[in-house]
Amino acid sequence: MAKGAKDYEKDYTHPELRERLKEEIKQSDKGGAPGKWSARKSQLLTQEYERHGGGYEHPDQLTEGQRSLEQWTDEQWQTADGSTEARGDGETDRYLPKKAWEQMSDEQMEETRERKREASKKGQGDVPNTGEAKTARKVAELDEMKADEAKKAARDMDPATAQQALEHEREHRDRKTVEQPLEKAAQQD
Repeated sequence: MAKGAKDYEKDYTHPELRERLKEEIKQSDKGGAPGKWSARKSQLLTQEYERHGGGYEHPDQLTEGQRSLEQWTDEQWQTADGSTEARGDGETDRYLPKKAWEQMSDEQMEETRERKREASKKGQGDVPNTGEAKTARKVAELDEMKADEAKKAARDMDPATAQQALEHEREHRDRKTVEQPLEKAAQQD
């Protein structure tokens, strides 16, 4: 069941405004198909809500959804060419964090983009990333995490992902406390 203004009262200063904007954005084609909700539309809703003067009841205690959206915005999600518009010409391009695109070769980028475009032409919305794109996204997410969070995430990585994350960590962040669990995860069988 969809949430309404009543559900948002405890978290938002103007729940009716938020609900109205959400419906307008949901019906638009910006950020996804009309009538469908998406992470991009969530980001647009946050921007519009704040632009119209909406605020948060507990700005220092964001909900899990608000934190996720904040993280998603910080990750600079975009297409491989840097655009924030993934839809056009009857197809949808792949949308990933900027740092994930930076982790992939040209061939890897084209493979995951092609998978998304072809499936979108057939009306499929959720299309899994290629293995390389999944790994690149995990590495990008790890790069954005604080050291404590990154250490925990490293423990759950498969060896190949951990190895790529370790190389990235050494080259870009060089956090020894993160490198140790990555080394351990990379050596697992």
